[in-house]
Amino acid sequence: MDAMMKNCITEKDLLRQILLLEQLANHQQATSKELALLLHTTERTIFSDIVSLRQQLPEAWNIVADSNGLALSTTDRLPVSQLWELFFPKSIGISLLKALLFSNDVATQSFLTENGISLETLRRHTLKLNQTLADFSLRIRVTAASIFFEGSEINLRLFYHRLLLPYTHNNYFFHAYSIHENHYYDFLTNLDKQGLHVDVEQIFGTCWFFINTIRIKANCRIDSLSFDLHDTFFALFQDSLLTLYKKEGVYIETSEHFFSFYCFLESWNYNNLWSPTVHKALLSYEAIYQQTTAFIHQIEKSLQTELSQQTQVIDNLSLLLIKVQESTKLSEKFQLEYQDIQYLKYSGMMDVDQIIDQFISQQVANQPNVQQSITKTLYLLIQQARLQSNAIIAKGLFVFQGEPAWKIYLFQELTDYLGQRISLETVEPAQLNSERLAQTDFILSNFPLELSDCPTYYLSMVPTKNELNQVTELIQTYYLNYR
Repeated sequence: MDAMMKNCITEKDLLRQILLLEQLANHQQATSKELALLLHTTERTIFSDIVSLRQQLPEAWNIVADSNGLALSTTDRLPVSQLWELFFPKSIGISLLKALLFSNDVATQSFLTENGISLETLRRHTLKLNQTLADFSLRIRVTAASIFFEGSEINLRLFYHRLLLPYTHNNYFFHAYSIHENHYYDFLTNLDKQGLHVDVEQIFGTCWFFINTIRIKANCRIDSLSFDLHDTFFALFQDSLLTLYKKEGVYIETSEHFFSFYCFLESWNYNNLWSPTVHKALLSYEAIYQQTTAFIHQIEKSLQTELSQQTQVIDNLSLLLIKVQESTKLSEKFQLEYQDIQYLKYSGMMDVDQIIDQFISQQVANQPNVQQSITKTLYLLIQQARLQSNAIIAKGLFVFQGEPAWKIYLFQELTDYLGQRISLETVEPAQLNSERLAQTDFILSNFPLELSDCPTYYLSMVPTKNELNQVTELIQTYYLNYR
């Protein structure tokens, strides 16, 4: 279950049972002692939860036990994610969020009666929910008469999109899912027929479509937004979006129309397979495209790396800046949804930090919040292009003495194991000169080396699992590296 959904489950025992199911799903088999350590609880509690879960699981599922431990099994090869629908109605927090998705406010007494709880209990659960909602500048207010959200409608929809994206296929939140999904896929198919093909994240866009229609039907409208009615991209897609929402019985206009367009724009993939019409429209934003091209040439010169000819980084950054130009307000707010990816490190980017800062300042002058909101995306796009153009980040030396056929086989296995970010070279001990060591990040060896400046990781003739785990720890810093 997604981390944000877990944060919205306000019952401690229920959350622990869900976490127990996850651990069983992630391990072929585990003992009660191992599960207790993983969940920071007692074996007695684990056994109690197992009994409870067995009573709740549908027929196709079971928790089996033998002398080796416990295991989650299914007769129909169903994904474990289908089980979450069983637990959503059991959580007061999730039930409240579902009710508030479909209504501007909920009658307090009706909600208390339906869930069999007191007003004090509801307030206690709401207090926990509000801790999660604070990241989106939202708050649930409970009075004796009604329950409602305090905060911007845009922020509210962003929260629901982040929360429900992993559960778009789940009928607990989206009734008659397949019908609505077909409407959205028809919309994408019709764009292709019109020569407006764009490579998109389909579930991402479908989830936005659901949330927007639900909120509009609940008469929860987006506040007035300033936008250019004659904007090139908006003009291309506005009629198709009108038709899409009409299939849901919704007529979108003014701010809602533009917001639905911006949600669709957010679903566009980078490294896109543009149709000629859409690519021509992208190039029509001449100032942005020219400035981005000049910026990338600066980056290339500083990093001594070819990017513009080997990657789509100019198109990617132009699309990012077009989003900002379309609406700086939405560009800033939409970054609320991606708070969990803002702590990535970007290896080897220090040399271009100043160039990037200057470029962002020129594009979004005197708007520090917007600058901050797009910085991490810009870094991600540049780093992706760097890795696509030249993936090698580190160099390793393989200094191994053994039977030649085994040595070359092991070298090939380690090369594949380390991945394309690392260049592994096989050398003999006599070849370890100062020049070669200066260009090396680490050494893998099966015999002692008297080297002080270069990290050395020792392997057995047949590397053990622990030795390979040590190598894994070594290479983790070159992949998805967090601060």
